[in-house]
Amino acid sequence: MLKLLLFITILFASLGSYAQGLKVLITEKKRGKRIVLMAENKTTDTLNVFLMVNAEGYRKSASKPVIKNLPPLSNTPMITLIELTGQESTYTYELIVNEKELDINITHENQVTDIQQHIKGRLVVFSADGCTKCEALLAELEEGRVPHRFFNINEHPVVYRQFLAHIERDLTNQTQIKFPVIWNKGEVIFGYDDLEAILSKLKQG
Repeated sequence: MLKLLLFITILFASLGSYAQGLKVLITEKKRGKRIVLMAENKTTDTLNVFLMVNAEGYRKSASKPVIKNLPPLSNTPMITLIELTGQESTYTYELIVNEKELDINITHENQVTDIQQHIKGRLVVFSADGCTKCEALLAELEEGRVPHRFFNINEHPVVYRQFLAHIERDLTNQTQIKFPVIWNKGEVIFGYDDLEAILSKLKQG
């Protein structure tokens, strides 16, 4: 069965695997209804990787962020997807690779506490490299002097991972993470279609 593979880090590919800067290669191993996504570290350094899977037609546990340190020249299982009977199954995922090993032994409670300091009562925009919609929205917010904070996920991956952990309960099999990711003082918005409409909504919030 064909799987739609979406990679939200500069390059996009489908029906295959992706290597970010030839450092990490994502592949899948399928056994029956189970698919294991593997992350191969092709470098001689320890790399920290963040993988967020958006799955449809799989068990709910598939749509959760995974953070792991990959040993040098290793092939590490990241997440197991289990297909639901009688449903078409597709998945997309976001991959972020950090060149420095990070302390990932952080409790969910501490992550939520940390991120709340950044987003409580605020308008926060998470952007990504090469995202033209992110640039357009941020330019309009600056021009209109709308109070906000923004984080580029490539420059602040830890903050972004903490944010995803904070909103984990709101993520479902139907959630499609699109950029910009907007935290509107308590409501999360994934991307937008109309710039004027989203600006009006954010100004009201």
